[in-house]
Amino acid sequence: MVSMRQIEEQLKHVGCNFKVWGRAEIRELSNVLMPEEKIAQAVNGTYEGGFAMLCVTNYRVLLIDRKPMLLTIEDIRYDMIAEVDFHNRLMGATIRVFTPMRNLVFSSWSMQRLRKCVNYIQQRVMELRQHGLTAQQLMGQTVGGAIGPRFDLQQQAQQQPAAQGRVPYTPMNPYTKGPMLTRRRRFPSFY
Repeated sequence: MVSMRQIEEQLKHVGCNFKVWGRAEIRELSNVLMPEEKIAQAVNGTYEGGFAMLCVTNYRVLLIDRKPMLLTIEDIRYDMIAEVDFHNRLMGATIRVFTPMRNLVFSSWSMQRLRKCVNYIQQRVMELRQHGLTAQQLMGQTVGGAIGPRFDLQQQAQQQPAAQGRVPYTPMNPYTKGPMLTRRRRFPSFY
């Protein structure tokens, strides 16, 4: 669990200063974030369930909707994302995040902040695909850059068969095999 002070500092650092709207979502964010997780961007807007906050961290994309007697949290890991669409209109913008299991459609009136979210999501997905890392391996990394014990075991398992003349087995996430597709559409103002 992360303290509210830490969350406020992280949001202030990325330029998100939610004073009125989204306070319940920020309070819930303190229960959802892991201690080593950092907020890259956050934006308020709407989705199919109503008003919510989209929070992009270094590990995942979070949609948090906190209402009286209702809590919705959607957690999308970067290695699950297949496609990201960004639509910019005159009075707002929409992001569509496609995964093999579900689709997330989120709209916001803060076009620049939503665009920063899309750019960060694209960057993280491409980093994962280029380096062949999974989210579990990223979770094994410590703050100092050293790799945790899970990754060391995988390296040892891969080195042993190579030394014996066998082809090493590398587990792959089936969702990361395909290319990431991105569409940016700009609609005329009369729509």
